[in-house]
Amino acid sequence: MVDVNKALKDVAKKGTIIIGEKQTKASIKKGTAKLVVMANNCPYAQDITALVAENKIPVYNYTSTGVDLGYTCGKNYAVASFAVLQEGESNILALVKKRK
Repeated sequence: MVDVNKALKDVAKKGTIIIGEKQTKASIKKGTAKLVVMANNCPYAQDITALVAENKIPVYNYTSTGVDLGYTCGKNYAVASFAVLQEGESNILALVKKRK
């Protein structure tokens, strides 16, 4: 089983992620996002959900708040969502593969 918090920490340290609404949406539209992670209180969840469905990009709904997501990713601020561009040595993509 995949440890969600460990996978998120690993991708933030070893992979390439883009944090922020505008950058996340842009990477979805360009097709560079491999996965989108959203906190359960993401204020623009509807917009992102529509974009990922349109572009067939997997999304992982983090079960806690943006503050917790930011802390888990090693940031000292809230992170409502982010896009994974390169997973690095993490197993972050297994989060969505196991649910299919």
